Amino acid sequence: MKATIVLIADDEAENYGRKLMLRAHRAGGMGFEMARLPQHVSLKQPFVIPDLDQMEKFFDSYAKNLKPFDIEFVGIQMFPSEVLGGMKSGVMMMEAKSSPELLDAQKKLNEGLVELFGPCPAEHDDDYMFHMTFAIGGADYEAYQKAYDELLKDDYNRSFKYSRLGLFYYDDDNIVPGSYFCYKIADL
Repeated sequence: MKATIVLIADDEAENYGRKLMLRAHRAGGMGFEMARLPQHVSLKQPFVIPDLDQMEKFFDSYAKNLKPFDIEFVGIQMFPSEVLGGMKSGVMMMEAKSSPELLDAQKKLNEGLVELFGPCPAEHDDDYMFHMTFAIGGADYEAYQKAYDELLKDDYNRSFKYSRLGLFYYDDDNIVPGSYFCYKIADL
């Protein structure tokens, strides 16, 4: 089993992310896989956990020490992905500007995880880019490129408030569709 901790978007960002999801789908036909989760900015990619009850206790404690803050977005990005069944697909996201608040939240998360669980390695621990995903899987990479080319015409510089924390749970370590969900939410 795996988990991750994320900053959950306020209503304005949630609605904006959903609109981008629909626009991307209309341009490239990739579907709505990202609708499975609330719009969010991950502080770490999914990592293996030994026990969900212990993770939930850690989450509750960690949430008490964070305060709401704004996250500034500076554009959109697209990358190749093999998320769904090994198909060559894509992922599209709004790129967040790194900030002292984001970096501090991430640092405290990683320190707390190591203190409680020991090392909790995750993909991109060394090169993580803060982002809010709005499209993933569901179509081939060419469809993503088509949607990206269309969406790239707009300006994505904006800020949104993040005042909730989410604990995502993955029942399957391969993160197959239907095996993950937002398990718990806490107000900051």
